[in-house]
Amino acid sequence: MVHRPLRLALLRSVLRQFLAWSLLASVCTGQQPATMPPALRAKVFEQVWNLIDEKYYDANFNGVDWKAVHDRYRPRLAQVRSDAEFYTLLRQMTGELHDAHTRFHSPEEQRRGNSLQSVDPGLSVGELDGRPVVLSVEPGSEAEHAGIEPGMVLNTIDGKPVALQLEHASKAVGYSSTGRATTLLSYYWLISGEANTSVRIGFIRPDGTAFDTNLTRRVFSHNLSVMPKLLPSGYTYLRLRSFDDDTVKQLKEALNRYKSAPGVILDLRGNTGGDFRTVLSSADYFFPEKVSFGKIVARSGKKPSLILRMLGIPADLNVGNLGESAYTGPVVILVNEGSASGAELFAAGMQENGRAAVIGRQTCGCLLANIHHTLKDGSELDISEYNVLTAKGHRLEGTGVIPDVDVPLTIEDLRDRHDAALRQAVAILHTSSKRADP
Repeated sequence: MVHRPLRLALLRSVLRQFLAWSLLASVCTGQQPATMPPALRAKVFEQVWNLIDEKYYDANFNGVDWKAVHDRYRPRLAQVRSDAEFYTLLRQMTGELHDAHTRFHSPEEQRRGNSLQSVDPGLSVGELDGRPVVLSVEPGSEAEHAGIEPGMVLNTIDGKPVALQLEHASKAVGYSSTGRATTLLSYYWLISGEANTSVRIGFIRPDGTAFDTNLTRRVFSHNLSVMPKLLPSGYTYLRLRSFDDDTVKQLKEALNRYKSAPGVILDLRGNTGGDFRTVLSSADYFFPEKVSFGKIVARSGKKPSLILRMLGIPADLNVGNLGESAYTGPVVILVNEGSASGAELFAAGMQENGRAAVIGRQTCGCLLANIHHTLKDGSELDISEYNVLTAKGHRLEGTGVIPDVDVPLTIEDLRDRHDAALRQAVAILHTSSKRADP
């Protein structure tokens, strides 16, 4: 069994969750599935259950009777007819924990998921007022050229009503850490797929007219992890797509470039996290002295063992101590339900230490630290083995970060290209600047 580094990223789970069902679909359309001996299936089943039983961070298993889950799923092995059905069974069993970070991945998903990038038709969709709505369109994408704009309502997917497709998506995703996480995964499932495949989407324009268009799913490569922009107000706007090594480097360069800015806005909307090191290293740039962002604890309530700490798993989540090189001006952070995992740790740490005001919508509530385990058949099991607590002892899993100022998203704002959260952030920085004046 192979252990892999502790991570805080949700995106990997999102992408592999889609692969799980796209692969099952290929089986159902006639491709011949692999066949695993029943004895090996039984061993893998028990290995999955036992690993979670032994290592899951919560001895109460999120209120789930884990022994009863075993007894309910074990007899179903006799009805499994293919490897695809077997892997679906394991995904359903692990999904009983309602945990976005504890997931099963088949050998094929594991192989492809290691290098998988986000693939979509150039738009993101979500739910507003109970309707499936276009939230954003990738500049220069096929979707933009087709005339798709934020605020349009989705009507059909591949000729079928969106409501019906969402039912399939919900079954594929299962229940995640929160309702917000479940919705996020479901809508991602709705339009995403493998590169160079097409999807036909029917839209309804704001004037009520409808149109359909075929879109090709592409890999969108973003050279910038941090997208800097100087606003007309003089404040610096930095969008952080994720937390990785490029983010750390580019954030440092941007802050050095705009070090005299009277305020900084960090946009973490849609940021799905990263590992501890890059999240904490990014936060370093805002603290001249060392402060705590929290800690991670095992099921026992203790810190990670010395061996795990030597492998890079921190016990105490400390940041800062950069002295005069730290940016000390006022900071506002923008978040939404797509701000997940490591992005939530960053936002909560900045908020609790009084370093930033958090603006927008309640975050995903998907913050646990998982470790990857390779199983007997080459499949992989991600297990949330550590709870993450903020500096004030708050648990963000299942709750998320509550903004200091809640700014709802409306379909009218989308259609008018009105970023209410960004405008609120600018207003807050204006207020901070006036307070700082002698």
